[in-house]
Amino acid sequence: MNCGAILRLMARLPVGGLRALALMAAVAAFGSAPAKTEGAFRLTHDLAVRLDPTSREFRAEDTITLRARGLVEFALSEGLRVERLSLDGTPQQVLSQPGDGHLTRYRIALGPGRGSHRLAVRYGGTLAGLREADAREVLGSLPSMASPRGSFLPAGGGWYPDFGAIPFRFLLRLDLPADQRGLVPGRLVSEGVRRGRYRAAFAFPDAAEGITLIAGPYQVREQWLRGVQGKSIRLRTYFHPEIAGLAAEYLSAAEGFVKLYGRWIGSYPYGEFSIVSSQLPTGFGMPTLTYLGVDVLRLPFIRTSSLGHEILHNWWGNGVYVDWERGNWSEALTTFMADYTYKEREGSDAAREMRVSWLRDFAAVSPGRDTPLSQFTARSHGTSQVVGYDKGAFLFLMLRDRIGAEAFDAALRLFWRDWRFRRASWADLTRVFEQSADRDLSDFFEQWLSRRGAPRVWIEDARAERVNSTYRVSITLSQEGPPYALRVPIMLTTEAGREERQIDFETPRQEYTLDLRSKPRTLTLDPEYRLFRRLDPDEAPPILRQVMLDPSTVAIVASPDERVREAGTELARLLQDSPPKVGEADSLPSGSPLLVIGLSADVDALLHRSALPTRPAALQGKGTAQVWTGYQGNGKAIAVVSAESLEALRNLLRPLPHHGRQSYLVFEGAQATLHGVWPARSPVWQFPPGE
Repeated sequence: MNCGAILRLMARLPVGGLRALALMAAVAAFGSAPAKTEGAFRLTHDLAVRLDPTSREFRAEDTITLRARGLVEFALSEGLRVERLSLDGTPQQVLSQPGDGHLTRYRIALGPGRGSHRLAVRYGGTLAGLREADAREVLGSLPSMASPRGSFLPAGGGWYPDFGAIPFRFLLRLDLPADQRGLVPGRLVSEGVRRGRYRAAFAFPDAAEGITLIAGPYQVREQWLRGVQGKSIRLRTYFHPEIAGLAAEYLSAAEGFVKLYGRWIGSYPYGEFSIVSSQLPTGFGMPTLTYLGVDVLRLPFIRTSSLGHEILHNWWGNGVYVDWERGNWSEALTTFMADYTYKEREGSDAAREMRVSWLRDFAAVSPGRDTPLSQFTARSHGTSQVVGYDKGAFLFLMLRDRIGAEAFDAALRLFWRDWRFRRASWADLTRVFEQSADRDLSDFFEQWLSRRGAPRVWIEDARAERVNSTYRVSITLSQEGPPYALRVPIMLTTEAGREERQIDFETPRQEYTLDLRSKPRTLTLDPEYRLFRRLDPDEAPPILRQVMLDPSTVAIVASPDERVREAGTELARLLQDSPPKVGEADSLPSGSPLLVIGLSADVDALLHRSALPTRPAALQGKGTAQVWTGYQGNGKAIAVVSAESLEALRNLLRPLPHHGRQSYLVFEGAQATLHGVWPARSPVWQFPPGE
């Protein structure tokens, strides 16, 4: 899912000289970022918003209190017109200039003395209609949109005066038609239907980084979670009528997650949490709420997995803020404490499979195509997710293995206590873990944060000899490139059972000697996959993500029919991180990964005449479409999408991009009825029987 601050971040990252200068000017005018005490805020919004989703008419008045001096700027959407502007009660001339993208900038001179000023802005206009968007688009800064089926005004949409990177607090009064309900992040102060209009007020007294407004024809259900660490928490669902029956299950699940993380980290930071359904195909989280697609909410696993991930972001990302300029630690820690934790609770096999899937995903990234973890800010494509979420979560797994669960959990509670509603970086997080573990962890964090790629480690040699009544085992480990400082798990099977050891390994090649009581039979390196590393080829069978992430992949539409070619090209666009390179079926490129798409007869003919891996027998005759992966004779990956009809191919456009971790799939319509990963083999060193 798209998490926490994605839209907020996209709105605030410098994107061009004007934006960068505006942020610098804002900091200069307002001074340093506000402290976490209430009286230290330099910017507050008092907003009154009236929205008619049917006509898409939007009107607002914002009374802004700011403590600043000199020249300040704010931005509004170019589709909204400022009708009146006053400073400290005095009308002002409206001076504007084009900003970045869809924004218009307004400049106000406050004067030389620093003090408190009141800036009143009345403005309005017609919003865009709600439109279709694919999942990757939602990661960016969508415009403000309105419709009776759902209105979405994102933090980056310019629907309220935006002063840049200055945290603020706000009060917002919302006015909607009586059949609509709406909300923004924060505490619900009041609500009711009066004079044929729904009216609600929300307050956010802490440091906000943006405001997202959501409205729709929602049915609202509520329950209270009382007596949780001395506070009561309001839980709500805002669901479209067609999924209103799911409310009770989601409220119960939300209660469990709030309790879980309250015990693990510290008290939930807000007074409420809401789950809101969206007409858009994906979702994200904000303080006090998460916004998830209607179809997503129907999936039974969402309330036991993704929901908890979004709730946890109220601690990490929306409770302790991310220092964006120095990397995003929030997604990594949240993925570890949510997605991975749920697998651990499910069982050791499920947790191991998640670790393996992370490593397979990373193996699908071409060497040199990733970035250091410290440079990850937000998910914008598949490779960034592999780095920011998967590799980042693996860092915390290895850290917990190194310092122990007790010190790890103590560090989480300490981090929350000391950094709540403050902006923190990887360096701040490092210091907290060092304090809790009472050891220097700078080298550990440095190598995993600053280096791209991953170590490749292997057993170069292993021998055993009998020494009196014991066996002495000599092991030689090697690793590629500049060495990492690693703690490598190994497992020896002996005539008496299994023995697990940890080996500290920090040179390109290192020899070790171990004494065993029983004769060794096999030696396996990292059998449980607890070390972030580049997998051996035998451990990494082909998966769809290999062709999805590789920019050199060439897409081939095997069918000549123009409608099939259009659908196949669109599917290639949706599947691949980079703009697709489309080749011709009668002239296949050599030396490139291939993505072959088409109707079944055309696909089979192309594979046969090109001597490419043919349809696996296990998929023959199943479903309306089959997808499989393999390797060409040149060692490059190939993925094949074979559909029985044009309709069957079109049915894959939405679901297939979400199955990158699979080696093969069978679809019946848009539903995957069979999927899996080809068998993998862990490299095992066999000791000769005579040793």
